[in-house]
Parts: sequence; structure tokens; C-alpha cells
Amino acid sequence: MSDKATPEKTTSAREGRDRAVELVINTTKQLDVTGWWPRNGVAGAQECSLGSGEKGASYRYDHWAPQGTNHVEDAKRVAESWKSLGMTVRTVNPTTHPTVFAEGGPVLRAEFDTDASDKSYSVGATAPCSPGDAWELNVEDQTERDQGKVLPGDEGVVVRKDPPK
Repeated sequence: MSDKATPEKTTSAREGRDRAVELVINTTKQLDVTGWWPRNGVAGAQECSLGSGEKGASYRYDHWAPQGTNHVEDAKRVAESWKSLGMTVRTVNPTTHPTVFAEGGPVLRAEFDTDASDKSYSVGATAPCSPGDAWELNVEDQTERDQGKVLPGDEGVVVRKDPPK
């Protein structure tokens, strides 16, 4: 039996979204930092390539927080956590303001930056490319939100209710 993904084993774009969101949220819970928020809003699908000219969709999600005070230890904690998930991990600038990059495991790639803009921490993850149309997925997701459903990746987003007419 081959290890290559068969159509039955391909992760759907939404399953990828759920895994990316879960990785980001679980990573933030391991750090002694408060005030995490989804800087770029909800988990959103973007176009990607499945190869052979075929387009697919991949969700991206991130959370930001005010910068912690123990950058090196926080980066080590994240790196160890991601290694335990089977991810390949590398750390850049490990002695002052590390950035941890990872690939594999539950997502395509992830990063944790201890010196993001505006003196912030950031954790982000990108799901593998899956069959689907990013535009259609985002429209369908928004339709569900408009009907009151909270989707994975909507955590921390302030929902604006239109005033009654």
C-alpha cells in the first residue's frame, strides 16, 4: 500500500482550517501571555496550487498578543510542542527574539514570532492545499456567519450586529 494520499484520504479545506485554528489556539494556551486576538480577522481561505495547473484552497489563521517577557523560553516551549506533533522545527535568532518555523504534522506550516510588529507575539498556521475554490469557501463561510454560526477561527472576533430598521 502506498503512503501517497488518495482522494479518499485528502484533507478537505475545512478540515485543514480546523487543524490550523486548533494549532494556533493550543499554541497560545501554552504561553503565559494574555490578550491574544486574531489580527487578520477570521480564518480565511486563499488560493493555492494542487499541481498540474489545478487550483485549490488553503486556510490561514493567526493570533497576536502583546509581547511576552521571556522570548527564549517561550520559543523553546513552542518548538518542543510542535516537535511533539511530528512537525519539523527550526528556530532563527534563538538567543534574543527567536522566531520558530515548523512544517508538517497537522498543518502545512506554522510560525511563532517573538518580535512581531508593534512589539507583539504572533502565532500563525497555514493548512495544506486541498481541493476547493477559495472564493466559494469564503462566501459559504460568510453566509454561515450571517446566519449566526460561529466557525472555527472566529474566536475573538467582535461580531457587529446591524441596528434594527
